[in-house]
Amino acid sequence: MIESVLLRPLPYPDSSRLLYIGPADTPQQLGSTSWMNFRDIRAQSKLLKDVAGYSEDVGVLESRDGSLSVVAPKLTDNLFTMLGARPLLGRTFIQAEGQAGGPPVAILSEGLWRETFHADPSIVGQVLRISGQDRTVVGVMPNSFTFPEQVGPVIHKGVWLPLQPSAEMLKDRGFHFMNIVAEMQPGVTPAQVQRELDAIAAHIPRDKDDGPVSFRDALYQEMITGPVRPVLYGLFGALTLVLLIACANVSNLLIARCLGRQQEFAVRAALGASRGRLIRQMLAEGMALSLAGCLVGAGLAQFAMLALRKLPDGTIPRAESISIHWTIVGVLAAVAIVTTVLSSLLPALLVARVNPQAALQAASRGLGSRSVSGKLSGTLVAGEVALSTLLLVATGLLFHTLWNLEQSHLGFETAHVTTFTAMPADAAGFSSLSVSEDTGNAPASVATLTYAPMLERMRHVPGVESAALITAPPLGGMNVGTSFDVVGRAKDPANTPNARVTAVSGEYARTLGTPVIRGRMLTDGDTLATPFAVVINETLARKYFAGQEAIGKQLDLGGKDTGMIKPYTIVGILGDQVDQKVGGDPQPLLLLPQQQIPTTSLFYQALLKTVVTFAVKTHGNVPVAAEMRSLFHQNAPGFALDNFQTMQDAVDQNTFSQRLGLYLVGSFAGLAVAMVFAGLYGVLSQLVSYRKREIGVRMALGATRINVARMVLRQGSVLVSAGLGIGLVLAFAGGRLVKSFLYEVKPVDVGTYAAVVAALAIIGVAASLLPARKAASMEPMQALRED
Repeated sequence: MIESVLLRPLPYPDSSRLLYIGPADTPQQLGSTSWMNFRDIRAQSKLLKDVAGYSEDVGVLESRDGSLSVVAPKLTDNLFTMLGARPLLGRTFIQAEGQAGGPPVAILSEGLWRETFHADPSIVGQVLRISGQDRTVVGVMPNSFTFPEQVGPVIHKGVWLPLQPSAEMLKDRGFHFMNIVAEMQPGVTPAQVQRELDAIAAHIPRDKDDGPVSFRDALYQEMITGPVRPVLYGLFGALTLVLLIACANVSNLLIARCLGRQQEFAVRAALGASRGRLIRQMLAEGMALSLAGCLVGAGLAQFAMLALRKLPDGTIPRAESISIHWTIVGVLAAVAIVTTVLSSLLPALLVARVNPQAALQAASRGLGSRSVSGKLSGTLVAGEVALSTLLLVATGLLFHTLWNLEQSHLGFETAHVTTFTAMPADAAGFSSLSVSEDTGNAPASVATLTYAPMLERMRHVPGVESAALITAPPLGGMNVGTSFDVVGRAKDPANTPNARVTAVSGEYARTLGTPVIRGRMLTDGDTLATPFAVVINETLARKYFAGQEAIGKQLDLGGKDTGMIKPYTIVGILGDQVDQKVGGDPQPLLLLPQQQIPTTSLFYQALLKTVVTFAVKTHGNVPVAAEMRSLFHQNAPGFALDNFQTMQDAVDQNTFSQRLGLYLVGSFAGLAVAMVFAGLYGVLSQLVSYRKREIGVRMALGATRINVARMVLRQGSVLVSAGLGIGLVLAFAGGRLVKSFLYEVKPVDVGTYAAVVAALAIIGVAASLLPARKAASMEPMQALRED
């Protein structure tokens, strides 16, 4: 997985020279920028071979089978060429198609072409209706082309459209709806490009109301895989610990086997076998075991690949490229060599130290716990306990984290609430928004014509308790933001208020079960004919109205620049909801009535004319998908419905990575504990076996069976205590490495550490009981007679 996701280059020529360029204020994520910034970088950079742009978007494809929602990224005309991408059919975009007002064209994905158009070889040149516009198909891209990668597997059934700048994009530097990808000149480093970007930013003219412009660059592949990089490296570390424990266990088994074969090795040495030959024999035996283990592991890996394909889309970037390659076979060979050395070296050195005369004279008397082999075995077991302690502590911390997430405040109810998305046939998209100045001839709102009547019909469906519309539901992934000003408050360009914005209908708070803290909630009676109202969340009230009464204040959402001419009066404060991540800090949020958003504004196209979400609360577990599809088919047949899921499903999917990490690390820890049990049992059994004479003498001289059992139990407790002590120190020292994975739990959690100590103590006692019982049940005369 690490090789396929993190190490293997992207499937583009010179992919190592691809850079992502974005705003400097989003250092850990892909941040959007403006067309004007893109234009300046492309025109002024000397260190970049080419500069291209794209925006993630969605659309509706109308076909004979009905309306189909598709991802529809928009790319500048040079992006295909920069990536070296070749179409399966037809061609890619030309320069004229990337200009403002250029020809309306589209490129289909191979999956969409095959599934929807049945692999029609004459598809190129046909005219399709996409988001209310007729577009000519100019090409089909193969399944191997997955740009932009962050869209995920759905790109295999999507379309690509040319990014044609709108009038708003050409004049507003703050219009951030696109991303920049560039290719460095050969021999140029990202640090050099960063210095050039700083110089370009310094020469960009500033508007008095805007802050300074700044850019940052990063390798494109690192930006794509950044979110999962720590997770994969963490799992790799856990696997390494398990491998070391396994090597220690195998080494212990080989040491025990060597002790049983001492006479054999003594005879070989007496007959002239050199130490080197004996060492090679042990290494060869170890290599055979390692190769057998690697072959079994490779077979299990094939089953792991099948499980990997069942993970939710988007869990792992580039998941479609994960497979077992020849490089993996090479790594397995290296692992076999390393495990051979780690597990067989100590037994081989013991064999090399065999004294033939002493071994033959000792016959089968065995070796006591004070022998070199006994000390080595004990040290290895202590090491296994230490490594298992690390894994158990990590498992405990992750379990505590998942528990905290499940108990965290969501701000909404998950029981019996189903959501789904709806897109109108003429969906506007997010990247070509514009403001219309013809307010006198503003068209009627889709909220009034379609959404409000549909909500009324939904509420009368049997089994439905309430229904509401929201454009940015909790955990829905939609993130439309805006700046705003408080009317009557002096403007501060360096600290302009910002918030996420969403449009909602009446019954929203009731449907999701979110409390209204003060004031009132928006209703279906908030229309263009009534005073404009807005509801804010608690976070926005605390951040921008600390120590003040927010209700009654008016907010300016941009005026003529955004088409939101009238100010909105705050009428209520809604309880906080999680927005992008369970356990994350809520962001300031503005909730606007769906029917009070002017159709000539940017907000109308971004919030209501692209994609909206409906939430339906039912009496019990009532399936709603079929009924909702039927309602829309009868009353709004051009809409594409998709993404039916319950709010509980949304929460589970959002916390899936944490649960997956817990399950995997927990599995590794369980395996490690099993090996510790086996290792401790094996070492103590070995010591009892080789100390029969000593035990017999002790019992003949008056030692009771309880004393003998205590002696064995004491040896086991010493090994476990030593390993526990070392493991706890290592866990304490490495706590900061797992801090980013935790939620409301400290890396040094007393409860977790205490549970680990108790668990390993119980395991140590359990593993020691059988050898202790065996030692205590010996008959002294029989033990002495055998020697």
